[in-house]
Amino acid sequence: MKFKQNNYFKEKMEKGTVIIGIDPDNQESGVGAVFDDKKFLAYKMNFPSLIDYLKAMNESCKKIKVVIEGGWLNKSNWHVLNRFMTAVKAAAIGRSTGMNHQTGILIVECCKHYNIPCEIVKPLKKCWKGKDGKITQDELAYFVSAGEKIPRMNQDQRDALLLAWVCAGYKVRVKPKKPQTTLQKTIRAFDG
Repeated sequence: MKFKQNNYFKEKMEKGTVIIGIDPDNQESGVGAVFDDKKFLAYKMNFPSLIDYLKAMNESCKKIKVVIEGGWLNKSNWHVLNRFMTAVKAAAIGRSTGMNHQTGILIVECCKHYNIPCEIVKPLKKCWKGKDGKITQDELAYFVSAGEKIPRMNQDQRDALLLAWVCAGYKVRVKPKKPQTTLQKTIRAFDG
């Protein structure tokens, strides 16, 4: 798996630098902060708390960069309509998606208003083992803490932390697959 390497800080992160990744949500946005020493924090915050947090971090840190996942930058964001999804459910998903996009746009406007350096980036490619290709707790722990246990996070927090980690230019390592035994290969061959 290959990620575009560090467009945000070409040089090594200087002391006191913080990258804050945000996965906008209309209820509680996921927020991941990555520091120059590879320490990290992950939160979920409602809109007013998030803006207060960004203002406080901007005042207390030497250098800050806010990176916001801009799902609205994708040309389309179609959710697969299967035979079980009604038009009402599809409309509800579209409404929720639009509200999340508007939250992200408002975060960008607030950052500009308070002179907080920010950038909007397209969502990272979903190539993980979780549902719909999303990153799992174990996959995230593998590269942010060398496989040690990390605090439980929801999907928005994991996405925000992954975004901050990648934008900080730190390596993303993928856990190698365990080789299959002969029995597993045989069972898989019969299952088709």
